[in-house]
Amino acid sequence: MRKTFFLFALTLPLIGLGQTPSDTLSRFLEPAAVTAVRATERAPFAAETLDAEEIADRNTGQDLPYVLRYTPSVVVTSDAGAGVGYTGLRIRGTDPTRINVTLNGIPINDSESQAVFWVNMPDLASATDDIQVQRGVGTSTLGAGAFGATISLNTLDIAEEAGGSMMVGGGSFNTFRTNLQWNSGRSASGWAAEGRVSTVMSDGWVDRASSDLNSFQLGLNRVWDGGSMTYTILSGRERTYQSWWGVPEVALIGTEDEIRTWGQNNGYSEQQIDDLMNSGRQANYYTYEDQVDNYGQDHQQLHLEHQFGDWRLSATGHFTHGEGYFEEFKGGEDLADYLLPDVVVGDDTVTTTDLVRRRWLDNDFYGAVLGAERRWDRAALTLGAAANRYEGDHFGRVIWAENASTAGTPNYTYYDSDGLKLDRNVFARFVQRSQDGRLQAQAELQYRGVRFETMGTDNDQVAINVPRDSATFDFLNPKVGLDYRLNDEDRVFASVAIAHKEPGRNDFVDAPAGFADRAERLTDFEFGWRRNTDTYAWGLTAYHMAYTDQLIPTGALNDVGAAIRQNVPKSSRTGVEMEFGWQISDAFELGAQATVSRSTIDEFTEVSYDYGANFDEYNEISTVYTNTDIAFSPRLLWGGQLLWHAVRPKTPSGVAFDLEWATQHVSDQYMDNTGTALLPAYTVSQLRASLHLPTVKDGKVIDRTRLDVWVENVLDAEYSANGYTYGYSAGPDFVVRENFFYPQAGRHINVALTYQF
Repeated sequence: MRKTFFLFALTLPLIGLGQTPSDTLSRFLEPAAVTAVRATERAPFAAETLDAEEIADRNTGQDLPYVLRYTPSVVVTSDAGAGVGYTGLRIRGTDPTRINVTLNGIPINDSESQAVFWVNMPDLASATDDIQVQRGVGTSTLGAGAFGATISLNTLDIAEEAGGSMMVGGGSFNTFRTNLQWNSGRSASGWAAEGRVSTVMSDGWVDRASSDLNSFQLGLNRVWDGGSMTYTILSGRERTYQSWWGVPEVALIGTEDEIRTWGQNNGYSEQQIDDLMNSGRQANYYTYEDQVDNYGQDHQQLHLEHQFGDWRLSATGHFTHGEGYFEEFKGGEDLADYLLPDVVVGDDTVTTTDLVRRRWLDNDFYGAVLGAERRWDRAALTLGAAANRYEGDHFGRVIWAENASTAGTPNYTYYDSDGLKLDRNVFARFVQRSQDGRLQAQAELQYRGVRFETMGTDNDQVAINVPRDSATFDFLNPKVGLDYRLNDEDRVFASVAIAHKEPGRNDFVDAPAGFADRAERLTDFEFGWRRNTDTYAWGLTAYHMAYTDQLIPTGALNDVGAAIRQNVPKSSRTGVEMEFGWQISDAFELGAQATVSRSTIDEFTEVSYDYGANFDEYNEISTVYTNTDIAFSPRLLWGGQLLWHAVRPKTPSGVAFDLEWATQHVSDQYMDNTGTALLPAYTVSQLRASLHLPTVKDGKVIDRTRLDVWVENVLDAEYSANGYTYGYSAGPDFVVRENFFYPQAGRHINVALTYQF
């Protein structure tokens, strides 16, 4: 029977306080590739772990970031407004490209953009056995550098007994999802297998922001005396209508005349202007029928490990292939921009055309991880090395053009560039406990070498040649920490860690020259106090993250919706995270979390452009701001969950019915670093009802039926969880600041019926 007191992820790290001092150092609890990137219950870092049951409680059919939204310092966003399609999250204000995400110990951040595109892994939550979130630098020793957090996903726990489940669900906005999962059980020869197929479809809350997502997963495992082998493949296919443009501020607050004037001034078509006026918060800039992302991605991993005496040795090989495009209609484009000749019609020369283009990405990511682990009664040593290689081909094709006879032919390519990234690292971690078990010291050291290059032209026909010798980075990342048990109920910890992070491809391509080509350095100081009693638990974490050359979002987006960033010399994030859980009675449980923080830039240089009073100039203007808030870093986050076991079974064969209310508040935050573009505060709540019905035969539970109903945004709040901004001027008397928002859906519902056998 699970410890229901720890239902909420915020209290999970406290479970280990009840274990004997030698538990962590004497047993191999997880696959080696997973333990290499995870914090144990006494690691001197802030970490939360969600188990399979908690994931199921939060798995509404939305993308995986929504499973994590009630863990401390997490903010989630959705382009389509309802959590299906393109979604993202920030932790401690840090954007997704600075969050290290691993799948079974293997990095899944895109090597070039450094982001994680959850839409490429549909229904991943249903395949995940547990998730650990580490805030700050954490103990991650593999993969990309963690600059705000690490998210570690584990899918390697293959069931020992045969069984499976079927789920069908749906909800508002024509959302439909289904999955089938099975596991063979363990054979006498040590073999076990499992599989999953999933489909998620939704029209989205935003107009036309539809998603058609499919995935499957297969796992094959064999264990023998002292070792194991696991092969797994996770495959996803997505077709998602684009909605990353957002909604202009005028559509949310302006009159019809103001909207029409704004649309005409900004080159909107009559159809787009009508959509702004009629759809308002649900408006979508895109109207072309096939304005979609169409992408597939396959992750394959082979994990081997064996115990040789006192050493556990492991080897992991991985290969990820991704291929796809996004298609878009472009009106009035210059033929020369697509390397197309002018068209002569009689005495007229046509230099522009309407066209449809596809921008492709074809990439491979592969590598190997080696590990060795030795444990003693009061000490443990972990050694590892990893080598990864990324190869990406970016190219564009015109598949139709109104005025260009040479376009639309098979394989007509108007730009092409290749990217290569090499990532090598070696690491060591040593843990030592005192004889009485009260004090534990941990030290880590990682060397990471990164080589990046790209050759060719970008979509705008500008050369993006980044030679390897100008994008070579060598990082040394040390971490030390102490954990001390004050008594059976209290422990305190302190740590200091240094991490480095290289720029991404977009930083070299999109930012003003010289503003985003330096590596970042972070020194992270963490202090924590945890208390765990029989009826309540609380935790307190204070942190100070001091950055040199941090890459921060400017507030603007590039032409594919990615944030444009630039280095700032000195900046910091300082805050206090509070967590609380209380077993009020057998029927009621209460959880709460809050973060109070301040994220500031010592000196920020904003680069804007003045086009002159007649729009015939191009003047670069630099404005310096001091002690300003970092964009998308709210000063206050708080949330709470109240769970009522309305019907609580006395035996596993009994019926159970739970009701839970969950709320999160996000304070005001800025969309840029000048303190002028505000993303207003919001509070959003969820109501969950879960009914569990076991089937009993001859006194044995043979299957279970579960019905979950989630009412999202139950109080029907109007809010935006994300946005962007940019400004320009045309002489001193014409200064423009354009703000765009991503409004989220009002009250809506998701339902899931699951049958486990």
